[in-house]
Formats: sequence, structure tokens, C-alpha cells
Amino acid sequence: MLVAVLDVPRAPANWPTSAARCAPWVDVFILRAKSLPAEAQRRWTVELAAAVGGRPVLVADRADVAMVLGVAGVHLPGDGLSPADVRRLMPTAVISRAVHSVEDLQRSQGADWLVFGHLFPTRSKPGLEPRGLNLAAQVAREAAVPVVGIGGVDARRAAAVCEAGLAGVAVVDALWLAPDPARAARELAAPWARHGGAT
Repeated sequence: MLVAVLDVPRAPANWPTSAARCAPWVDVFILRAKSLPAEAQRRWTVELAAAVGGRPVLVADRADVAMVLGVAGVHLPGDGLSPADVRRLMPTAVISRAVHSVEDLQRSQGADWLVFGHLFPTRSKPGLEPRGLNLAAQVAREAAVPVVGIGGVDARRAAAVCEAGLAGVAVVDALWLAPDPARAARELAAPWARHGGAT
């Protein structure tokens, strides 16, 4: 599973072109724009959905925006609404949730899949120690739903994430800053494709 996270403050000017080029290998796109008001998030979400040609789009932390637009669903932060609460409002939505420990699994019931991080050093988490693959593997073993890893993942590291038992990766810079987004997406998805994954 390959998840492309469009982090609005870090989005390059050419992101719509990059989104369109990598879309065939991306399973889900997530719009992350927590600092923007709802109307601005709505505009970004509409533009992202148009660029990716029917691929599922989730809105990070804004179930209201996702509901108004009728997009695929919502990605919840670890300190946000519970998946069970959102499920009552959006019974058919795709719901993902951030987790950082085994203990977080207890508060994640109702999610379709989970995002664990951060795995490796990343510029979005300066000075914070990565949680690493060992803990990620433990979370993946104990979770009742698929777990994807995020944080510092590139094509070189994707194979190790796959071998740790995770269902995929969520990436930011590895796609949006790549000189060839289509190639980057193919390489990121390749380890799971070789193992019969759904990428």
C-alpha cells in the first residue's frame, strides 16, 4: 500500500503534475493542511481530487471537510476524534489513524488502517528520536488492521519496511520532491508488489 501525503506548507508549486504522474501507483492520497481554515482546505482537497483522477482522497483531521465534499474519508491524528465517533457520522468512509505505540491500538478501534511513525529521521520531526522498525513491527503484529509506516521513508528504505511486516508506507518528500514522481512511486510500491501486495 502506498499512501501519498500532500503536506500543504511543504507542497512544491508543481504538485498537481507530480500527483497526476504518481497516481497510478498510489493507493490513497491524504491532504494535510492543519493550519488552514476549512474553506482553504476545501479548495486544496478539490484540486487534489481533480489531479489524481479518481484515486481515494482523505482529509487529515477534518471530518467536516471530508463529509461536505464527499471524498473517500478522513485521516485522524492520534490526539483527534476517535475512529468510532467518526464512523457514526461517516459509516461508509475510509478512516485511517496515526499511532505511535502498541497502547494506541486500544484507542484506534473502528479505523480501516493505521499509520505508524516516525520510522526514520525526517526533516518534519527535527530533533525527535525515530521510533524505528522494531516497534513498528510489534505494532503491526498486534494490530487488527493493516499498518503503514511514515517518516523518512524513501525507495531505499521501503524494502526494510516491507520486511518488518508493515502493509505499506506513507510518504511526503519522497514523491513530491522527486525529479521523476512516477518512478519514485513505482520504486516505493515495488517491495509489496513483489510480495503480492495490493499496490
